[in-house]
Amino acid sequence: MRYALVIAAAAAALAATPALAAGYGLKEHSADAMATAYAGAAATDTDASYLAYNPAASGGVADTDISASVVAILPGSKGDFTTATTSAGNPTGGTTKPAGYISDALVPAFGLRHRLSDDLTFGLSVTAPWGLRTDYPTNWAGRYYAEKSELLTINMTPSLAWRIVPELTVGAGLQIEYAKGTLTSAIDTGTLGALNAIPGSVPGGQDSFARLSGHNWTFGYTVGLQAKPLPGLSVGISYRSSLQHDLKGPLTFTLDSAGVGATIRALTGTFANTTGTAPLTMPDMITSGARYDLSDDWTVMAELDWTHWSRVRQLVVSAANPAQPPDITNFQLKDTVFGSLGAEYRVSRIWALRAGAGYDESPASDATREPRIPDADRIWISAGARIRLGDRMDLDVTASHLFNLQAPIVLNPAMPGNALRGTLAGETQSYVNVLGMELTWRP
Repeated sequence: MRYALVIAAAAAALAATPALAAGYGLKEHSADAMATAYAGAAATDTDASYLAYNPAASGGVADTDISASVVAILPGSKGDFTTATTSAGNPTGGTTKPAGYISDALVPAFGLRHRLSDDLTFGLSVTAPWGLRTDYPTNWAGRYYAEKSELLTINMTPSLAWRIVPELTVGAGLQIEYAKGTLTSAIDTGTLGALNAIPGSVPGGQDSFARLSGHNWTFGYTVGLQAKPLPGLSVGISYRSSLQHDLKGPLTFTLDSAGVGATIRALTGTFANTTGTAPLTMPDMITSGARYDLSDDWTVMAELDWTHWSRVRQLVVSAANPAQPPDITNFQLKDTVFGSLGAEYRVSRIWALRAGAGYDESPASDATREPRIPDADRIWISAGARIRLGDRMDLDVTASHLFNLQAPIVLNPAMPGNALRGTLAGETQSYVNVLGMELTWRP
């Protein structure tokens, strides 16, 4: 049985999305920043969307501005699994080549900045900083490891920034985050029945299903600074704290029609509908960037970010029913870095063209990668344009392509938490096309 919660999809404003950064992270908070593959995001203060990367970015507002961004995520995914057996060694049956298990989605984001005084500004950022969505067929060969996973997160960060001197602004904010997750998976009650000598049990042929849903509010903080040490040069660095969600909600079971699961429930007390809880960690991160004006027309940017993924070691789901054993998922993630380079060319007062490329490390190792997080190192290629619609409004349009490298999945019953999930071995591969649009309004 597997009802490990989390590793699902994130979104703001009730939109669930596949992950586009490493692990179950998302960077899609600004279509403007996406145009340069997020190069220089921590050092930029041109509009309110950059509050998502540095709370000091509100220091760049003249009076008030509002940014609204929406990103369309259009992924492709496929797997090829050569081995899929139950813990008893029987073939699980079902398709060994799932496809399209990462879904299309829309991700909105919102930013607002307002100047309170000559040196003090207010900011508000609403984003979806984490998530992953996977939805495999119910009959696929690896169903005991994963079926459907969803996670909704909405992060609201009000902040203040103070200009200490004209060349230095510092900022700080409060993270207020809501998370809601749902996960389903198949249970090999046929193998469990055979192990307990229940007549008529067929390993891999009598599946039951588990569903866990939970939600939680939690709080954290963010701090940052932006500086202009030399003419034309801007640098920035920020830190977002780790967030700990304790998700709690109903854990329900749909048992097989042959009655094997019902017999196990009568004998042991397991598989009774109950309440489940799961701690979910969102790792802390450091974001740093720089931008330099080569001339009146050209600006170059760079970004280097670090995420503390090694905080995420295991996910343990506990049931209120004392007869139900805890469920353990062994992630053993590793810390990662993201780096990118970008440039902007201002064609005229009305038009600006932007492009960038980046490399994003995956926190998943080949030894513990799972189909719930079919994550791999990825390469970003992005381009976009900013159009000035008037003195009060700008429009940004952006397109990106992510090349996700092929990654192996090799899991077996000897690994922690996998005793009843069997053996699964193969490869997963995906790509993502992303289209973004952002409006910035200065009332």
